[in-house]
Formats: sequence, C-alpha cells, structure tokens
Amino acid sequence: MKKLVFLSLAVLILSSFQQTSIIEKTLKDINSNFKNMKVTLVNWPNSLQPKLGNLKKTAFMAFPKRRTKKKLPLLISLHGAGGKTWTVEEQLSRSAKVKGLSLAELAGKELILLEPNSFEKWNPDTLNIMLDYILETHPEIDTNRIYLIGHSMGGIGTWNWILKSPNRFAAAAPSGFRGINEQDDISKLAKLPVWGMVGGNDEKNVEPVKKMISLLQNEGNTNVKHTAFPGANHAKGNAMVFSATECIDWMLNFSSRTN
Repeated sequence: MKKLVFLSLAVLILSSFQQTSIIEKTLKDINSNFKNMKVTLVNWPNSLQPKLGNLKKTAFMAFPKRRTKKKLPLLISLHGAGGKTWTVEEQLSRSAKVKGLSLAELAGKELILLEPNSFEKWNPDTLNIMLDYILETHPEIDTNRIYLIGHSMGGIGTWNWILKSPNRFAAAAPSGFRGINEQDDISKLAKLPVWGMVGGNDEKNVEPVKKMISLLQNEGNTNVKHTAFPGANHAKGNAMVFSATECIDWMLNFSSRTN
C-alpha cells in the first residue's frame, strides 16, 4: 500500500515538473519573439487564492522591455469561454497569438498588461479583489489609467465589471457578447468611454453590441465608439478585437481623473 502511495505521489510530482517545464519553454519562446513586451507569470499567493473564487492560480502579465521610471497605465484583458478548460500553457500560447498578450505586443505602447485566467464566468467581486492585490504589489501602475477589454465571455465580464465598479476604469471595450439586462443601471456609465466591437457576421452578438452603444448614447455618453468588422464571424471577430491597436490608442487618451 505504501509503495502504491509513493508511486502515485512520484507520478504527480513528475507530471507537475513536466508541465512546469513546458510552460517555461513556452514563456521563453514568447519572450524571444516579442520585441516590445516581456511576459511573466503571476501565481496568486496561497493566502489570497481562496478569496479569488474561480480564478485560476496563474495569470499573465507583460511589461515594456524598455522600462521607465514613470507610472504606467494598466490594460486588463478577459478571455472567452474557451479558456475555462484550457491548460495554462494552452492559454499562454493562445494569448500570445490572438489575445491580450498579442494585443499589448502589437500596440507597442508603454503599458502593463494583466490577463487573469478563470475556470468559470467572470465575477466582478473576485476581479476587484485581484485588482486590489495587483495595485498593492505594483506601485508603478497609474491608478487613473486602468483599461479593460474582453470578447465573448470576456465581453460580458467586462460589461459586468464596469457596471459594478465604473470608477475604477478610464475606458473599456466590452465586445462580441450579448446579455445586457433591462435592469442594468446604464446611468453609471454615462461618463465612461466605451468602444464596442463585434464581428459583422457574429449573428447573435451584432445587435446586442449595437444596442449597448445606443443605450450609452441615450444616457448622454459622448465618448462611445462602435465597430462591426465586415464579414467576421465570432472567432474572426475575436481576432479583430485583439489586433485593434487603434482601440488601445483611443483608450490611452482617457484618465479616470477627468472622466
């Protein structure tokens, strides 16, 4: 019996070691290919993890390779439903190609990228706890210039988070999603710059994103933009959102201090 327990433990340790090695190699390859950003892994402390609900223990951050002493804006990217079941290595590889890490690299701006990972739908309460921790541990972040972007599940996560805590953000891009509720208090977002994007052929999500923009405009929000990418379905819409460097340029014009 003891031998079986020992063997099982040895297999688990070996498997964990192999997975860690794969992730480290993936991370090294990404950083070798990226010219503008250096990607790092963030493992939430054991004392914090129970407060983070369904967030996975590992998140991604990226920093400009050319470091500066001035405070930097923070861009938070929320992944879609596919990421719920992927391994950390799979999420890391995908993000470097068509998610937050890729967008930060393409933008080439002096900003910090944070991409948490979740087993389930995004919860604004646990995301706020996560953000509090990041701001405590990274004093180089400009707290007046925090931006949020997400597509599909990440889009509804973005929408729910800005509804919950609109004053935390300087601008947001909830994209490619549906699920806006009639009871949502849109007036909270009357001053928050919002850019909604969607694939033009993403049938179930085209009208909801358009409706979101209309509702914001009806509340007097003058800093809203809407883009429907011609011919793009849901997957291609995702790719377009996470290559939309013009959205990052636009976001960086805003500060929550002046919103």
